[in-house]
Amino acid sequence: ALVARLDDTSVRAGIRFAVLAVVLMPLLPTGPYGPLGGIRPRQLWMFVLFFSGISFAGYLARLFVGARHGYLVAGLLGGIASSTSVTLSFARASRHEDESVGRPLAYGVIAACTALFVRVIAATAVLSLPLAVRLGPLLVAPFLAGVAAVLVGLRRPRQDRPEVQSLRNPLQVGAALQMALLFQFVLVTVEAVRAAWGDVGLIVTGAILGLADVDALMISMAHTVATGGAVAAPATAVAVGILSNTVFKLALAVSLSRQPFRRTAAWGLAAMAAASLASLIA
Repeated sequence: ALVARLDDTSVRAGIRFAVLAVVLMPLLPTGPYGPLGGIRPRQLWMFVLFFSGISFAGYLARLFVGARHGYLVAGLLGGIASSTSVTLSFARASRHEDESVGRPLAYGVIAACTALFVRVIAATAVLSLPLAVRLGPLLVAPFLAGVAAVLVGLRRPRQDRPEVQSLRNPLQVGAALQMALLFQFVLVTVEAVRAAWGDVGLIVTGAILGLADVDALMISMAHTVATGGAVAAPATAVAVGILSNTVFKLALAVSLSRQPFRRTAAWGLAAMAAASLASLIA
């Protein structure tokens, strides 16, 4: 029954992922090459495969259950791959759908952004357990704020409109190569900033990089800890990056949508951002 639900896109994505993991990765050299930590092609590709695998799992989960359980669960599963993509997709959909599905779409965005915290902690624990232990307390408050908003959404009537739940397959070869280049750029940038400005530079960099990609920021900070750096500043940098990413998604939700989606998504994301800020200040 599970195989029967697979479509051509998911099968092709699975084959691509197998080629990237089994054929390409063994051909890559270990490195490092160059200054500022250098380029480590094989290690970098392992990071790409790790997060591509997470994205593919989320894609399959949406394929199997997303269309049957409404916007909120579709958003929750979509957040495994990219909460920013869910925010953008659902905000745009709210402009074209009936107003009655505006709130379910907004709760789907909140669920996706809540799933981000779980994904970050799980991935960080695999990459650097000390970093995950230090980062965890900083994410508890915003995660609980998101859970509270999701629970409010679960009490509302379920909406089953699968056409807005189809997010882009994350396993395109071009996207994987772009991800690898972004990861390497972030790694070099973080090493340069740490050498020039120390911990303060790391935190500022985290705020800027978080606007674009939380995964790249998280990998760079895990690499910093693994190469002998302190844990406190990288953990703070990741938390600050998540805060800036939440504010960015709040701006997307407000600017690209209409009521009632705008109001519901705004208070949910604002509560999560406020909780993140309070955790950082405390």
